[in-house]
Amino acid sequence: MKASDEQLAAAASESKNLLVVAPPGCGKTELLALRAVRQSVLLKKHQRILALTFSNKARANLNERLIRAFGSHRYRKYVTVRNFHGLAAEIVRAHYRTIKLRSEFKMPERRTLDRALLAFSQDEERCAVAKETLSALKRFPLSDEEIESRLLSGECALALKVERDRISKNQLHYDDLLRHAQRLLRIEEVENLYRQHYGAALIDEFQDLSLQQLEMSVRVCGENRTFVGDPLQGIYSWAGAQSVEVEGYLRGKCSETLALTVSFRSSPAVLDVVNRIATSMGGPILRASDDKDWPNGGASAAVSFTEASEESTWVAEISRSILSKNPLASIGVIVRSGYRRKVIDNAFSRMPYTPCSNWDLAIEGQGVVDALQQAVRFLPEGATLDEIERRVRSDLEQSDVDTNVDVLEALEDLRAADIPDGEIAVEISKLRPQPDSLTVGPGIHLLNAHKGKGQQFDWVIVPGLENGHMPDFRSSTADELLEEKRALLVILSRARHGVVVTRADWHMSKKGNPYRRYASPWWSELQGAVTMTKRELEEHIQNLDSFIISP
Repeated sequence: MKASDEQLAAAASESKNLLVVAPPGCGKTELLALRAVRQSVLLKKHQRILALTFSNKARANLNERLIRAFGSHRYRKYVTVRNFHGLAAEIVRAHYRTIKLRSEFKMPERRTLDRALLAFSQDEERCAVAKETLSALKRFPLSDEEIESRLLSGECALALKVERDRISKNQLHYDDLLRHAQRLLRIEEVENLYRQHYGAALIDEFQDLSLQQLEMSVRVCGENRTFVGDPLQGIYSWAGAQSVEVEGYLRGKCSETLALTVSFRSSPAVLDVVNRIATSMGGPILRASDDKDWPNGGASAAVSFTEASEESTWVAEISRSILSKNPLASIGVIVRSGYRRKVIDNAFSRMPYTPCSNWDLAIEGQGVVDALQQAVRFLPEGATLDEIERRVRSDLEQSDVDTNVDVLEALEDLRAADIPDGEIAVEISKLRPQPDSLTVGPGIHLLNAHKGKGQQFDWVIVPGLENGHMPDFRSSTADELLEEKRALLVILSRARHGVVVTRADWHMSKKGNPYRRYASPWWSELQGAVTMTKRELEEHIQNLDSFIISP
């Protein structure tokens, strides 16, 4: 991929604090790599560049690109890539005595808090309230004593019980890592230590930052900071992201704000749809880097059906048609919420010879899959998940923190899937790793909206454009509805060659009763942006003679 003038200008910027708005598909990772290379010449002796991401997948993608940009030797010399919890864990491990934490504290796993809540209550609503109470308090740099004091003056007895139990067991939860890291970085000597170590910082996806994570980003590196992201992809307020406040701070802090508008991902037809939704929220108009790269300029369509069963059958058939023309194509069938995908999944289950992956049980990283499958090979048939976990823990190198965390989180995902013990070993033997690169493998991929962020597919099909599903029926305020529309934008912008949105009037409840859903309030916008009718789309697919979409 040849860098755009916008990317080169951003990479060469002399601003000590730079903000770059990078819409989906506009080469954000490439920009971060270019910027890192330029910033490396500003480092003092023994300093490094810190790159901060959110997910393990984003970390792997950025690692891969940085290694290509620097070469393996210079990468190891100059660059550190961490996600926020990984950075926080390092800070807490190194300096816990400074804030009088007890030694030999237990590090958290993803569901440590959930298990602690369930030990005291089986009431889902009470647990949810307690979890939010604890999370909200721990987004501030409070000591354990201050947390307990605020819980004592509050009304959530369950949260207080769980917090006291955590302290008695010397256990940390994920929110505690960020809280204690923030507390430590507020100590001048600790802050200066990290600022001496890191001479530049790259912060990915600034729209997903909480104010706590923003403060960590600013304190851990004193200058040469680059924040890259897209406010229109801010869909994690439920996880603590504070995109409006963070963007406001950064626009005031950064001496220069630049924007990328050239898409290296999507065809003109896809961009017509993406632009219609993005510009309605104040986003820029994106253009394809080269229109000639796309057969017939790509494809887009909006198709409505009377019944959901009719919709699901058509989605499965059109996906199979695409694969029959191009077996190497990747097709993402993406819905807002899991319940809306059940009828879709059933349609694909009737096509046993069509390559199809359900991402509900996708595990990130070949190393994680290898560790799980290696453990199963040494256990008898019918081994329980507890037995598998014990074997995995004994096999892992305790010094490999990242792999330990990834494998234990994968085990938690398997536990949450509620697979019978007698079948768990078989399911593990069938696991596939999610790809480390942005381009997923060929075949059909069934997934929900938030799992698709950061991915790209040759084709994206979006069922369920009905009011109540998209936007979600629980969203009623202006801010909530705006975030729902941003989620739609994220889904649409995963597409490379073609994007198709569908909806159905009539659905079936769990009890077998029909009910009606009306079109999403954004359906008319999508209809006005697509380039093809249903028939034209079907003809477009049939007329593409085994086309290969270039990456």
